[in-house]
Amino acid sequence: MPILVRPNNFEAEVLGSGLPVLVDFFGERCIPCLLLRPVLLGLGEEYAGQLKICLFNTDRERRESKADYEEKFRTIEAYGVMHLPTLLLFIDGALRRALVGLHTRQELLDILREEGLRLEPRVGNQPGPDEGEDGGERQQEDQ
Repeated sequence: MPILVRPNNFEAEVLGSGLPVLVDFFGERCIPCLLLRPVLLGLGEEYAGQLKICLFNTDRERRESKADYEEKFRTIEAYGVMHLPTLLLFIDGALRRALVGLHTRQELLDILREEGLRLEPRVGNQPGPDEGEDGGERQQEDQ
C-alpha cells in the first residue's frame, strides 16, 4: 500500500526511511498521474519490503487550511516540482533521481536498477516483511 505523505510526515516517511522511496507528486485531475497510479501500486506490491511508494497530492484539499497548503507548496518548491506527474527517488534520505511524466513499469524498473537497486519480485502470495501470514498489514502490539 502506498503512503500518503504531506509536509508533516515527509521527513519521517521519506527522508528517514530505511528503504528506497519513490515519491509520486500528483494532481487529482492529472490524467497522466491517474494512468501512472496502477503502475506504482503494482511496483509497491511486487517489491514490498524493498521499495516504498509514497504519494504527495499537490492539489489543495477541501479541509486543508491556507497555512497547510502553503507548507505543502514549500515542499513542492523545495524539490523543484514544476510538472505532473513527477517521481522523486530517495535512497538513504538523499534525492537520487527526478522523473517527469508518464513512465512504463519497465522504464521505472530500468531506472531503479541504474541507481543500483537490486529488486527481487515477491514470489506468489508470500507476505512481505511488514505483513502477516494472511498477506495483510501486520499490527503492532501495544506494549
